[in-house]
Amino acid sequence: MFQPASLKGDSPTPIDERIRNKYVIIYLIIIILSFIPCSIFEYVYIIYLWKEGFYLLFFLLLPFNFIIFIYLLQLSAILFSLLSLTIIKLIYFPKEGSFSRDVKDKNYLSWNLRNISKKWALFISASNPFPWLKNRFTLRFFGVKIGKKTFCDTCWISSEFVKIGDNVIIGMGSTLLSFGIEQDRFILKKIQVEDNVIIGAKCVLLPGTIAKRGVKLSAHSYTKLDDVLVENSIYSGHPAKLKEV
Repeated sequence: MFQPASLKGDSPTPIDERIRNKYVIIYLIIIILSFIPCSIFEYVYIIYLWKEGFYLLFFLLLPFNFIIFIYLLQLSAILFSLLSLTIIKLIYFPKEGSFSRDVKDKNYLSWNLRNISKKWALFISASNPFPWLKNRFTLRFFGVKIGKKTFCDTCWISSEFVKIGDNVIIGMGSTLLSFGIEQDRFILKKIQVEDNVIIGAKCVLLPGTIAKRGVKLSAHSYTKLDDVLVENSIYSGHPAKLKEV
């Protein structure tokens, strides 16, 4: 049975434990480097304001200090994640297709290493006071295309091989999976959601799905692998079937 590589649903970057244990140093280095700009900022803040005549200003500015710290950490995490991703992609550029779910397979290994590189940045983005920035801001840095006036704040989107058009609404708890596991095979295919598409709550789009312009997918529906939803049509069911043109 086809299923996502991770059933936890807490991150668009699942990682094979065999690879994570071996390459966890990448994750740790990104975390450490991302705190350097924040540490410099805090050092300057304390040096200039923690002195006689400025104590009141020091405490008054603490809320702003906290906000700046959070976003500086987020931007730093994204920057160093992108640096790591660039190096990994230079060694082996991402490809779509069906591959062996074996740590020796370069495509599978590269996908896991890319996920390790993005994990910290996505975690920080989801933890900040404005969580919608995770989908509208951070994912764009990793190559996910999200169009104008698109609402996708409460859904779960894979962090690569996803393209979403303009004026799209994706319901709460829905999942866009550009990857998956089918027995011993690892599948990685682009998901395309064109303009003016409406996806109901708790829907699942599997790898290779193309939702043409104006498609409506009813709540609690899911698509099949490489499914194509016809333009200006309504789909519903498990799997989704054409209901009305």
